[in-house]
Amino acid sequence: MRSFSKHSSSLSATVIATLLGAMALPGTAQAGIEVSNSSAYPSDKITAIHNEFGKDVLIKSDVDVGDLKKMQDTLNDQARQIEELKRSSGSSSSYSNKEIEELKRTIKEQERDLENLGKQVEELKRNSGSSSSSNNSEISNLKREVSDQDREMDQLKRTVEELSRKVK
Repeated sequence: MRSFSKHSSSLSATVIATLLGAMALPGTAQAGIEVSNSSAYPSDKITAIHNEFGKDVLIKSDVDVGDLKKMQDTLNDQARQIEELKRSSGSSSSYSNKEIEELKRTIKEQERDLENLGKQVEELKRNSGSSSSSNNSEISNLKREVSDQDREMDQLKRTVEELSRKVK
């Protein structure tokens, strides 16, 4: 915030020079302004030089000294947060780059694996072309056996339920 301090000191020097110049001119209307070395209060208004028809006039602005202090504090906080973000994002970006490279390697490995599996499937299709009809009949037989076993299991459940009712 050094640039802010330079502006405020140069502004103060300009205001003082303008005030002294206005006081030194003979026959000029005095506005009743005094220059003091005391500190400003947060509720004090900032003065500004306004050009009114070619004449510089000292006026009060709507900005308080406290407002300027709050702005300075806010800027300092934001500068600190920006520095923290720069530090933290630098370390996380290198970590992210490492993760990205690892993911790329994994994707390439999976693509190779899928390609190999595709080749194996094609080979199985070629080899099983003649025996597919016999495989279909074997599958049908297995399905029938599973269905028969399901029926037998249902029958066993019913038998167990009947026996448990009789025991009670």
